[in-house]
Amino acid sequence: MRFLVPFLLVFIVLASCGRSKEKTASRTENTADKDLGEGKALFAREDCGGCHAESSAIIGPSFRQLAAEYESSEANISHLAYKVIIGVKPNEGLWGSREMTPHPQLKKEDAEKIVKYMLSFPADPNKPFLHNTK
Repeated sequence: MRFLVPFLLVFIVLASCGRSKEKTASRTENTADKDLGEGKALFAREDCGGCHAESSAIIGPSFRQLAAEYESSEANISHLAYKVIIGVKPNEGLWGSREMTPHPQLKKEDAEKIVKYMLSFPADPNKPFLHNTK
């Protein structure tokens, strides 16, 4: 009996540790899914679809073209969110002479959610967008 109590305590501690990792992973996935859902709603609300679409370039690059150019890293998300807020002048960025209007009303966090949503699509390297050659 003296050996059974410590064994049970160790078993309970180990069993509860495994579950917390699963819960943490689940919470991380839920947060990512929530961010993508919010990014999609913000994309629609801010009328980004007038210039961008999932697989075809309208005025700006498609989601898939952006994903081919930028991996979904925190640095790229922050950089692109900044560009969403301040805009891009003609011949200033990678995408040629087209301009992206600024969106100064957006909070940085909201712009990042839009960018995360756009970069969540698979890359399409077979449809390059005209890059700035200056």
